[in-house]
Amino acid sequence: MTGGPITVAGVTIEPGERRDLAPLASESYTGDRATLPMAVINGAEDGPRVFVTAAIHGDELNGIEVCRRLLDLLDPAALRGSIVVVPIVNVLGVQFGSRYLPDRRDLNRSFPGSHGGSMAARIARLVTEEVITGSDAGIDLHTAANHRTNVPQVRIADDERALELAITFGAPFVMHAPLRAGSLRAVALDLGVPVLTFEGGQPLRFDEDVIDVALRGILRVLARLDMVDGAPEPAAAEPMVLEASRWLRAERGGVLELHVGAGDLVQAGQPLWTTTSPLGAERASVAAETEGYIIGATTLPLVQPGQALLHVALPGETIPSEDDPTDEVDEDDPDVPDTDD
Repeated sequence: MTGGPITVAGVTIEPGERRDLAPLASESYTGDRATLPMAVINGAEDGPRVFVTAAIHGDELNGIEVCRRLLDLLDPAALRGSIVVVPIVNVLGVQFGSRYLPDRRDLNRSFPGSHGGSMAARIARLVTEEVITGSDAGIDLHTAANHRTNVPQVRIADDERALELAITFGAPFVMHAPLRAGSLRAVALDLGVPVLTFEGGQPLRFDEDVIDVALRGILRVLARLDMVDGAPEPAAAEPMVLEASRWLRAERGGVLELHVGAGDLVQAGQPLWTTTSPLGAERASVAAETEGYIIGATTLPLVQPGQALLHVALPGETIPSEDDPTDEVDEDDPDVPDTDD
């Protein structure tokens, strides 16, 4: 919780004030400064502190636009609490259109970082100290990796606070995803900060539908935390909680023909894809072994053996969206899941 002035990167922000900061993150090969652009809004009234980060991988761009639109909507005079928005965490990666930093390190495997380590470690330390530490919750915006697309989804650790906020966010899917060592999400949880990792769309482009899902989700979370006025807008559909997932890989190389798309619910025995040689003489078809949702898919038309083609998640339980008052839960019915209020 915050109240009164707050200090970020050595700058004091008074209640009802917004400050745009650019602390030094690193330097380029030519010695030019590489800063970490961020906006800090300290609301006029007391409330939680939340952070929103994007582009921790330099080719994942949707979150940059989400942050820009979010900042246009937030009024320091009406905000309760404070919010730190970092639209581009991996500035050098974005400049080169690369997932990684110039030293080829993955910034999202470098937390909590250190002051005297690699470039990635130093940037991670800056984010850990100035953005994550002291927050009550965080939202980290991502897209799929290169040559893949993700259905909008929120990934969380096994944490009741994160689950509650993920349901409020209202993306189509909520995924219980194991923590990865060195990730922002893992370090934040170590510091007692629940984080929602939003995944959606493809790298190196803006996807208007995904941007809209993410922006609405963030506003729902802020409303749930009583940081902004107004009830959350209803989600388009009830979030589906998914407990496990795996990538299905090509058995043969060749020209790929997908028979299902991202977001589809597939049944056991349903055809998933066919690979054909360039001459059309050899074919290999693969069918689903179990029921599952397609939450991610390759975008490549040509594949090799072992290449990941479809990300399939197994349904766990459907939790009624708290944004829809018609979805009432009978607490006496043992077959109806709790809503984690």
